[in-house]
Amino acid sequence: MSRIKKIIIAIGGGGFTHEKDKSIDQYILSKSKKKNFKIGFLPTASKDNKKKIDLFYKRFKDIKSQLSHFNLCTNVDGFNDWVLNKDIIYIGGGNTAYMIKIWKKNNLISYFKEAYNKGVILSGVSAGAACWFDWILSDSIGPGLKPLRGINLISGSFTPHSSYKERIKKFEIDIKNSKLPPGIAIEDGVAVLFIDGKPSEVYSSRKNHDAYFVDKNKKISLKEYIKYNL
Repeated sequence: MSRIKKIIIAIGGGGFTHEKDKSIDQYILSKSKKKNFKIGFLPTASKDNKKKIDLFYKRFKDIKSQLSHFNLCTNVDGFNDWVLNKDIIYIGGGNTAYMIKIWKKNNLISYFKEAYNKGVILSGVSAGAACWFDWILSDSIGPGLKPLRGINLISGSFTPHSSYKERIKKFEIDIKNSKLPPGIAIEDGVAVLFIDGKPSEVYSSRKNHDAYFVDKNKKISLKEYIKYNL
């Protein structure tokens, strides 16, 4: 029996909720071995925004897949069965701190970890990419960009939207000053595949957009980092 690969796909920004980066959605689907996918969407970080939910169904309606979403802001009953019965979970963007607070308040984090260990592909954009890490550089806890604890499926720190100069600069400064551990920054339109908690592939739907590994001494393309650290 082959060992289960634990997969997370983190997207820096954009995606179907912005009606962009269609090829990134296809990239996520390509990582499942199944042909008839069960895809679940969690719009929690946007407070179950109906527009984002509608865009989810619009984007995937022509793909051979079983689509569903779960509004965790109003009800958590049955969530364990729902999440464990999926092939792919996609978590939308929004307020990262608000989403993690709901997960903690309702003791949901263990269900994500169980799904992850079972081989369910966990994916998401912005807040939905950041949540899996130990630490996040986030704008969801008051004014400015501040460190926020994630749920610890991937070690180190993370920032989405690193296409924005002020965000990547703050990320580099906080790492240099030991406010954050070394980590990964992903630009909009870019997805990073993590297998068993390690970055293994970078996919970009936008020209000249990339992801980076940042520590106290350097910022390098994540593609280069992967090449020398696999």
